[in-house]
Amino acid sequence: MSDLEAKYFVRAFLNFIQNQIAERNFTADIVESLEVAQQCLETAYDLPNGDPEGQAAQSEFDENHPMAAVNLFELFQNSCVDVKISPERKLEAENVKNEGNCLMKEEKYQEALVAYSRAIALDATNPVFYCNRAAAYSRLGDYQKAADDCKMSLRYDPTYSKAYGRLGIAYSKLNKHQLALDAYQKAIALDPENVDYQNNMSVTKQRLEETTAATATAPNPLAGFPNIGNIDLSAAFNNPAFTNLAQRFMSDPTMHDMISSLQNTGSMESIFETGQQLVSQLQNQNPELFNSLRQQMGGIARDGTNPGPDGTPPSNQPPQPPSQ
Repeated sequence: MSDLEAKYFVRAFLNFIQNQIAERNFTADIVESLEVAQQCLETAYDLPNGDPEGQAAQSEFDENHPMAAVNLFELFQNSCVDVKISPERKLEAENVKNEGNCLMKEEKYQEALVAYSRAIALDATNPVFYCNRAAAYSRLGDYQKAADDCKMSLRYDPTYSKAYGRLGIAYSKLNKHQLALDAYQKAIALDPENVDYQNNMSVTKQRLEETTAATATAPNPLAGFPNIGNIDLSAAFNNPAFTNLAQRFMSDPTMHDMISSLQNTGSMESIFETGQQLVSQLQNQNPELFNSLRQQMGGIARDGTNPGPDGTPPSNQPPQPPSQ
């Protein structure tokens, strides 16, 4: 959609709002809110709003153009409300859809996409039109739009097995294998004898298992770290509560340098110093999370003892005398 087309569309919507204000018995507060919203949209889209100083940028926009007077609600009723769509309009939409099917057979996928879109504009309640357009989007490599069209198709017909099948294909191409598996399972439940769905589901199961196995066996970048006091850094960073923070740290170049020093140095003093830097950085970035994780992990007190949940040494470990 071009900027000019967007302006005409927004003007059509504003016309609908103005008609609603005139026709419905809104309270004064609601009318004021709608008028403010109208002004905001006019400003955002550089539409004429009666301000002479704001007309200079409107050279392309023509208030007398037919598109500026489109009845948006009428279009909505004619194409999206099934009881309002005439049989003649439905037949025309079906013919346009058939044109799209012919274009798909000729591998003219972009032209087929346009045809299916025209069919939807004539009758937006037909699930077949969305499902067919999803096939065109898939052929063109736009799998997200293909998935969106399949879901739209299923809104109108939740028992449409072909829409679930094509949704599975789109999700597979997007590497969303669990969602693809769910879609294929629903397709097979509706059409148990469909061999394509069964084969696609088998392939998806295999890819999902491979992905899960690869994730489970992925090397831990913190594996083999030496302990600092009684803290096992490898185990600490595997703590579920620590995962997101650890990932953020690992993308920090400074953290890479610290890790390299911690892994390669042979000096216990250097190891301890690097560990202190790590803990200090964590504490400075998020002190509340640091204290919470320190308690969850049974952190280390300055004197080397394991503190209790409230930060004090447990009863079987006598507290150290304060330093002089």
